[in-house]
Formats: sequence, structure tokens, C-alpha cells
Amino acid sequence: MNWFKNLFKSQDKISITVEGVNPQTENEFRFFRFVENEPVYFLERWFEESKKLGHKFKPQYSEAILKKIQTGSFKNPHKFPEYFNSDFDFIAIDFETANNNRVSACALGLAFVKNETFVHKEKHFILPPKGEKLLSTHTNLHGITNDDLEFSLNFRELWDYELHKYFNNNLIVFHNASMDLSVMKSLFSFYEIENFNINYLDTMRLAEKTGHPKKLTDLAKKFDIEITNHHDPQEDAAVCANVFSELIELFPDYRELIRNISSDNSDAKKSSKDLSLKVENENLDIIRKYSKSKEELNSICIKDSGFVFTGELTENRESCKEFIIKHGGLIKPSITSKVDFVIIGAGYGWSKIQKIHVLNSQKNKNIKILSNGDFLELKKRYDNTNH
Repeated sequence: MNWFKNLFKSQDKISITVEGVNPQTENEFRFFRFVENEPVYFLERWFEESKKLGHKFKPQYSEAILKKIQTGSFKNPHKFPEYFNSDFDFIAIDFETANNNRVSACALGLAFVKNETFVHKEKHFILPPKGEKLLSTHTNLHGITNDDLEFSLNFRELWDYELHKYFNNNLIVFHNASMDLSVMKSLFSFYEIENFNINYLDTMRLAEKTGHPKKLTDLAKKFDIEITNHHDPQEDAAVCANVFSELIELFPDYRELIRNISSDNSDAKKSSKDLSLKVENENLDIIRKYSKSKEELNSICIKDSGFVFTGELTENRESCKEFIIKHGGLIKPSITSKVDFVIIGAGYGWSKIQKIHVLNSQKNKNIKILSNGDFLELKKRYDNTNH
């Protein structure tokens, strides 16, 4: 059975969504996400056309659609991946890179399958490590620009925030291990990520086992799967999932091709100390460059200045923020051009230091870095005066 072919083959959006979002589906997350994302003008037409075709809607689905039509908005009450207990049949993935270096991953596409149903897909832009420039040759291939990456998470942050929730307990499927597996290993090594244990399968090996062509585009053509935007990681991940569903019908013993990569594997645990030391030294240079002298500290004015905190301070962070606000300062959630001072403590985010350097050197900003000690001196000065 091909789980997604109807979605790719149909040219009419009404047909696509009627087939792809069953009004009687048990998957509330998927249906509510559809209602949340579709514009009212389309949703209203789709609702009427679906009823004309004889589709019966669950009461909660009809209520959601009518609310969206009447108010113009609807919020999916379910969260991903918690709605699915982070448990899937498999997850197909596809990386795109900024240049030829595997560690330069700049985007990740994912397609999630559960109970033989395509339940979710998404794309994450990834901020490459410092020095990994986005080449025009690669932009021409996948369409990703520096604007897409400017405020993206790096892979370490993305892993900690989300990916670890479902990579470790599901089968990860990709096409061409020499690319995607190599990228994943490079990223785990560079960021010294040690909490991974991933079972994976390469559809290229499945293709070899069944005597089919190796290229994803050739396989898509063979199985009559439409590709409208090749090298978009989200679409390539979905096509990979589609190809996988076709190939395992032809090779029922596909599980013998499943391999594992974990933080305990010697191959995956290659030291990245040299890279880490290089980044650490670079950050120290940046901190020294943008720190204020003792004389300059005495001239700092908190009022109307934007502050960001990163790392562990010797005083409670919330009380530090309250101090800034009390004296007319502004607390910013992230480092942007509207930030004036970044206060760093132990274990500060290295990517934040890199971001300061980018804004100062490339955007002509003047963001200054204050150490934990600098901040305590500033606080002491304000407490001892009538500010």
C-alpha cells in the first residue's frame, strides 16, 4: 500500500484535502492542524464541497471549522509530538547543507508516519557553525538564504529543544547514508552530543536489494511519485517516506538492513576537542573585544537600554532582571540589533557570543558584553547612588 501517493498525484486541492484529511479520522492533531493552517476562504469551500461529496464530519471537527469560518482563527489544542507520545512507525529525514562540509547543515526536513498514515511533516532551518558560509551554488540548489538562517537555532539547540524527543525511540529513514548519516555524525561530534541512540535505515540500500535505481528522483519516477520541489528538505523527506513504503513491500525482510548509531559507538564518538577548543578560544577573543573597561563600566546607563542574560549568574536571574527593569532597562528574549548589553555567566551559550560578533562586525552594531562580575559592579554602583 502506498500511504501518500494520492496526496502527490492529485492536482486539485479539494481532492487532496478530502483524501488526505478524513473528516472521520481519529487523528485530531492532523485535522485540527489543517483547520488552523488553511485560510477561511478555502476552508469554507472545502467544507461545503466535502459535504456535497457525502463526507460525514465528527462533531468536534465541524465545530472547529465553523469557529474558524466565523472568527477567522482557530488554535490546534494538541501539541506535537506529545499528541503521538513521540512514537511513530518511522521518521523520514533529509538534510541540506550550506556548503560541501557535512557539519554545515542548514535545514532538516522530516516526515512522520504512524499506523501506516502520514501524520505530520515539518522543516527546520539550522544555523551552521561559525565559519561555515552559505555558498551561492548551494542556495541555487535548495533555495535557502542567509535571511532564512539569521535567527535559526543551531543543531545543538534544535536537538535539545525538540529532536531528542523522537529521534532516539523511532526508526529514522533517509536516502543515501553517505550524505545524511555523515551529516548527522558530524553534527553529533561537533556539538559533543552524547544522548543519542538511533536506529536508521538507508532506502538506497533497499533499492539495491530490490534491483531498483539508486537516485531518489529515479525511484520517485519508477513508483509514480510526483516531486515538485526537489531539494526542499521537507518534500524530499516525504518522498523518501513514500519510496520506503513502496520498497518494503518488495523486500519484507527490510529490518535486517536497520543499523544503529549511538553515543557509545566508537565510530560516533570521535573526539571534537580540537574543534571545541577552537570555538572556545574564538569566543574568548570576542568577549575580550566587546567587553567594557572599568572606566567604561562607570558610564553605563541602564535606562532605555536592552539587556540579554545568558549562562548561570551568581545571583538569581529573575532578581537581576527585576533590577534592570526597576531602573528603566529592557529585557530582551534573544540577541538582536535592539540589544545593547549581553550579561554572561558560567556556561553561557557560545552561539550567542557568535551572534554578537556577527551583528557588531557585519551590521555595524555596538553590543557590549558584561561578565557576571561586571554586572555585580554595575548593580553595586546603582545601589549606592540615587539612580
